[in-house]
Amino acid sequence: MSASKLDRLVKMVNQIALNMSANGTDKMVADQVAQHLEKFWSPPMKNLITEQAAGADIGLTPIAQLAVQDLLVMQEAKQG
Repeated sequence: MSASKLDRLVKMVNQIALNMSANGTDKMVADQVAQHLEKFWSPPMKNLITEQAAGADIGLTPIAQLAVQDLLVMQEAKQG
């Protein structure tokens, strides 16, 4: 894993969350961000962000962190 790749993904998720922040409550925005990531990000990108966010503070904003947690739930549901 490259730290610069992870840093870019964190920045992207934070920007997406910021751009969508006017769309409702934090939970609603997090759901929208998670759906965006599920739809538009490649599997390696999704795997990297969910694996790294699960174990440590990687610099995600609170809404972005919720979105990544939602994304992980979506990924687990698809597998199981």
